Parts: sequence; C-alpha cells; structure tokens
Amino acid sequence: MSPEDRRTEAPPAEPPAPPEGSVADLFKKALPGVEMQAIQGVNDVILVIDRADAHKVLEIARKDETLAFDFLRNLTGVDFEADGLEVVYHLHSYTHRHDVTIRAKVPTEGAEIASVADLWKAADWHERECRDMFGINFTGHPNLVPLLLPDDMLDHFPLRKDVPLAPLEEWQGEQLGENVAQAGYIPPGSGFNVQASAEGE
Repeated sequence: MSPEDRRTEAPPAEPPAPPEGSVADLFKKALPGVEMQAIQGVNDVILVIDRADAHKVLEIARKDETLAFDFLRNLTGVDFEADGLEVVYHLHSYTHRHDVTIRAKVPTEGAEIASVADLWKAADWHERECRDMFGINFTGHPNLVPLLLPDDMLDHFPLRKDVPLAPLEEWQGEQLGENVAQAGYIPPGSGFNVQASAEGE
C-alpha cells in the first residue's frame, strides 16, 4: 500500500484537547454561555468560535483580567475553498505571558464579521489587508479603504484559492515593464521570458 493510499484511507484524527488548566479553561469560565471548540495546537491553544460571537469573545479576551490579551500579534484570513473562509486572530498577553489563537468561520458569500479595531489599534491595518486579500468585510471598521490594492483591482481577492495567478503576473509585468527581470522568480505561464542575472539568480 502506497503512502497516498494510507493517507486516503486513514480516518481523520480527533484534534487533541488542551490540558487541564490551560487558557481554554479561562475562556470557558469567562464566557460560560458561548460555544467554542478548544484544540491544543503546536504552539498554543486554538479556540474555534461562531462568527456571531467573535466580537464578544475578543472583547473579553482583551478586557478580562484573567485573560488580558493586550497584544494582537496577527489577524489574517484563510480560504478553505468549498468549506468557506476563516478569520484567524493570534493574541498574546504581556501581563500573563500566555497565547491563544482564535478562529471564526465566515461564508464565502456574504463574507463579513465584526471589526475589532475598537479593541486593538493594530486591527485597523490587519483588517484592511484581509479585506483586500480575501474579500472579508469587517463591519464597524472606522475606515475600511484599500490598503494594498489600487481602486481598480477591488473586484477579486488575490489570496483566495480560486484566483488565477497568470493574469496577476501579467498585470505585474506590465507595471514593471523593462524591470521585470529584477522582480525575482517569474513562474512559467506568465508570458514573460526572464533572463538569469549575472549572479545566476
């Protein structure tokens, strides 16, 4: 049996639960009425929540003294194709020196979730980037204007998996013109023949 066959036939493994006394228990105590799935990740606890509860959960994460997640390390999107999108929040507490990852599913159609720019200032730019790249709208954001894309490129979302790369590479090549050879690796199919530099890069 090949490794591919074993992977295909193997039942999906149950995600490991966090150990007793982890940050997941602090969340459950602070939010007794909120449904969440707690998973032990490689580096920290992962909490999977409903998007309708996202702002409430994140506000408690920020303001509850036992949690005190005062630092939003990152906020990004993930495209699971047929299973929709997800917004992922990576949080750290300088007070308690603990971490957590919070994930909220968002449908591809009508992709929106409440903004947390009122909780962490860094969320302002993170959410604008996520809107540009994944097309997720953050309701209540104070200024959700494009951060990375020009105004004429807002009809597609470059980090969604259904976006073809060749037209983007062609557009980039047109913008770079004669400087395209210095743009780094240009993959086959982009329509540009790039000569290797003298250094062999």
